[in-house]
Amino acid sequence: MSCQTTKKTTGIEAIQKYQTELAASYTNPETTPLVDEEKTNFKGITFFPISEKYIVKARFTPIQNGKVIPFPTSAKKIKHYKEYGTVTFKLDDVEQTLTVYQSYPIMEKYADSLFLPFMDETNGVTSYGGGRYLDLSTKDLGNKSNEIILDFNQVYNPYCAYSKHYNCPIPPANNVLDVEINAGVSYHK
Repeated sequence: MSCQTTKKTTGIEAIQKYQTELAASYTNPETTPLVDEEKTNFKGITFFPISEKYIVKARFTPIQNGKVIPFPTSAKKIKHYKEYGTVTFKLDDVEQTLTVYQSYPIMEKYADSLFLPFMDETNGVTSYGGGRYLDLSTKDLGNKSNEIILDFNQVYNPYCAYSKHYNCPIPPANNVLDVEINAGVSYHK
């Protein structure tokens, strides 16, 4: 389980809708993760331009008997996630592989939720330094070909990018890409 709750969609119009709803969730008093003193300095959420380049087909490979991995967090605590599988895809003709996780212990409400935390060459420059997240679902893996679509236009910052009141997992070293993902939520202080 990640810090994000806005539902993932696909297609350019759907991405625009997703981004509009995500930005609105931070300014809506009923859904904002920000406390009052943080709202004053909040500059809003910004996004990289939507690009079909960052909607990629990936090969999903399940990890049998995945290990439970302790993730350090922004609050210097530990959260546990179980390895669920890997996604392998090409970006700029270079093959990339990331590990997909599931929260542990698995909560029934989030049994279908998968978590793809990662870092890339934009972190700390044009995106949040602590990494970004992409939510996936076990329902996305329903086909026989083990193909999944990764839409990096829908990556988002953890709540702790904007608020010190959250305990957000830091992406593990095996999920650090040596390319720029100029998609999804960008970041400015």
